[in-house]
Amino acid sequence: MARGGRSAVREDDRPAVARSLAALQRLTDAALAHLATDDLLAELLERVTDILQTDTAAILLLDDETGMLHARAAKGIEEEVEQNVRIPVGRGFAGRVAAERRPVFVPDLDHFEIVNPILREKGIRSLLGVPLLVAGDVLGVLHVGTLTPRLFTDEDTELLQLAAERAALAIDHAQAYEQRRVAEAVQRALLPLKLDEIPGIETAARYLPAADTERLGGDWYDLFSLPDGRIGMAIGDVVGRGLEAASLMAQLRTTLRAYALQGQDTAGVLRGVDGVLGYIGETTMTTAVYLAFDPGAHTLALTSAGHPPPLVIAPDGSASFLEIAGGIALGVAHPPSYREELFELLPGSTILLYTDGVVEVRGEAIDEGLERLRKIAERGHPTVDALCDAIVDELVAGTTSSDDVALIAARIEPFTMRLVTTWPARVAVLAGIRDLLRRWLTHHGATADEAYDITVASQEACANAIEHAYGPGEQAFELEACRDGDVFEIVVRDHGQWRTPRGTHRGRGLTLMQALMDSVDVQRTDSGTTVVLRRAVGERAA
Repeated sequence: MARGGRSAVREDDRPAVARSLAALQRLTDAALAHLATDDLLAELLERVTDILQTDTAAILLLDDETGMLHARAAKGIEEEVEQNVRIPVGRGFAGRVAAERRPVFVPDLDHFEIVNPILREKGIRSLLGVPLLVAGDVLGVLHVGTLTPRLFTDEDTELLQLAAERAALAIDHAQAYEQRRVAEAVQRALLPLKLDEIPGIETAARYLPAADTERLGGDWYDLFSLPDGRIGMAIGDVVGRGLEAASLMAQLRTTLRAYALQGQDTAGVLRGVDGVLGYIGETTMTTAVYLAFDPGAHTLALTSAGHPPPLVIAPDGSASFLEIAGGIALGVAHPPSYREELFELLPGSTILLYTDGVVEVRGEAIDEGLERLRKIAERGHPTVDALCDAIVDELVAGTTSSDDVALIAARIEPFTMRLVTTWPARVAVLAGIRDLLRRWLTHHGATADEAYDITVASQEACANAIEHAYGPGEQAFELEACRDGDVFEIVVRDHGQWRTPRGTHRGRGLTLMQALMDSVDVQRTDSGTTVVLRRAVGERAA
């Protein structure tokens, strides 16, 4: 009879147990993994109160730095979060749960020390709390309460503790994901948001944080136009991790660009960065490469501070590492000894800079990683974006490296006989037009003086299209250039209607164009204005 009775009780309990287990399973729903931390906590509390049929529930997370429990989510006692309630570990109900690392049940709140007055204000009579534990560490506290006296059973406690274990894992994963996402966002904010658009130069860059950490890293890169028309390109790696390394990285990148824009040679730039490093992080070693290349003169100047050598992909597709002196890392020797090295860089070549995380594998000689990188580069890629993707996919993605990775590539597009370009109608693009046109003219045989005259006249035509053709809003115009024998022809075409020049000393651009060119033909139609400039060069010009 007794056995039958116990069996009958178990049969009666099965539906309730099944419902509890089903509700508990909802705590590990795959959909929770993709929620932000605050959304995850709110959803978990909704499910916990449904499982135990309680009036309130709350999650407090431990701040390791302050040693305080912070109310992060609540159901039925939302004031805890709104008022940013903080409970010291060891005091009050939640503090006792965290300190003792075990469940705590309070059948009657009137006979218990309460630090948080909201619990009494809300009329809570009974409380049950359990610690949120991950790998033995206290992550926080989960507690539930009722507005009427209730004797929570051992089964209730076991169920809440099991729910807490599942919740703790979900919270831990969500926090780790959020920390990693924030670290990546901060890291990318410290790097260039977007590489400078340089006409005639195709560029791409990648940054990947270390696979096994949410901390910030010290890898960085940069690319910018120099006042003399050359292009500066740099990459570096600050030893160490965390906010200090990332902060130092940002300062060094800014310092390098500042010295470069002052017109110093590449060796002088790195000497200047090394001097600044002595003030802001004298115990931190940093490797770096800084180079400046002139697409028109086909030259590349470079200085290295203990960094892996740049890789150059020639126009024929062959890839090789530049044989460089590889000076000592920044922050090691005072004063440092750096020298500039010169190389040829033909149109159609690609330059690739990278940090050691791309080529280093623990227990393997670095030469093996360098050779893998070279072979990938020689495979032939239609764009530098495709090259960077291939390097990341084959050398970085899926690894468990403890080092972050940065790489930057620039390809010098070879000039064809006809130059066809489209530009946004903004004054800021004029510098790029001047640089591109000067290089194209020089490449096709114009002297420095001839290139100067044609470039100035063409700039005036472009400036007129920007200023007179369009009203507010995003618009564009085209610039085409070709050489027919000894005559250069430049065509600037817009798709607007020119306005009357504003001001008393305006409208002289046409006079300047006519003085510098052999002919200026302005064609106005309902669909826009086309300016055709022609100039003979060489013996015909004489």
